[in-house]
Amino acid sequence: MRVRQLESFVCVCESGSITRAAAILNIVQPALGSQITALEQELGVQLLDRSPRGIKTTPAGQYFLEEARDLLGRFATIKKNIKNFNNSEPGHLSIGLTASLSMLLAAPLAQEFNRQNWSAKVHIIEDISHNLPERIARGEIDLALAFDVAPHKTVDCTPVLMESIFFVTGPTTEFNKQGPIDLAELSRATFVISTEKSQIIQLVKQAMEQLHLPLDVTYQIESKQAIKGLIAQGTASAFLPYGVVAREVEAGTLIARKIANPPLTRTLFLLQPLAHPVFGHAEAALRIIEKFIAHLAENVAFELIEPTGQPRLYRGRASQP
Repeated sequence: MRVRQLESFVCVCESGSITRAAAILNIVQPALGSQITALEQELGVQLLDRSPRGIKTTPAGQYFLEEARDLLGRFATIKKNIKNFNNSEPGHLSIGLTASLSMLLAAPLAQEFNRQNWSAKVHIIEDISHNLPERIARGEIDLALAFDVAPHKTVDCTPVLMESIFFVTGPTTEFNKQGPIDLAELSRATFVISTEKSQIIQLVKQAMEQLHLPLDVTYQIESKQAIKGLIAQGTASAFLPYGVVAREVEAGTLIARKIANPPLTRTLFLLQPLAHPVFGHAEAALRIIEKFIAHLAENVAFELIEPTGQPRLYRGRASQP
């Protein structure tokens, strides 16, 4: 079994057609078909159901597809990390952040990494929490911070902070007081959201449904700036992470209140590859990220999660406190 066969099989499955996959891989269709057939013969099981309308994975094929993706991710990570042993190559280091964390951390992290004067180039990438574990697994990102991620068999997900969800309103609304606000009071507010699929909105809906409270979502706008403008006018309120509105709250154009009874929170995880220890620049980057996590814990929105008998952040060579 060769890496090329795994890449070809994954491409065929994702494109849904050997013809399309052959065009993507820039090889002739019979050669690609022979690769898949040889793979099935080696494994002793049919991986694909072929028909004039395209191909579909068999149950064995679906299982093998997931394993092949994991293997290709590990190969990519190994290929990338092995370059760290060659001092003649400067290398690259990628850090993944969510949008709200990016507003709080991207600039200071970039400045701190720049001060290190490393030979490696550091790239800070913004993406949604759901995508970051898979990007770690595929070797596209070295380290990441993401919220409420599911367990992953090739990614170490360490909880580091608990973040409060805030009720954000304008200074002219009836809710323009300081301090926490009970969830029950929010049944009287009108809300704007960016998407129904948001982690925060799902958390809010679940909490309000448990208390049999209505949720009035009148506006749906994908632009964060437009949402903040609507809130500042007093037209609607929103459920948002503090990082999204920190500047406006400090300027007094928006008001952010923690939600109480019950409090609404989500967990921030540090993500890193599980298959191997971090080393070199990645190890140093972990120490820097730990410092910034401790700094975030001083923010009104965050609370540090203490370790339970395990080192808080580091694995492998980076496991010293």
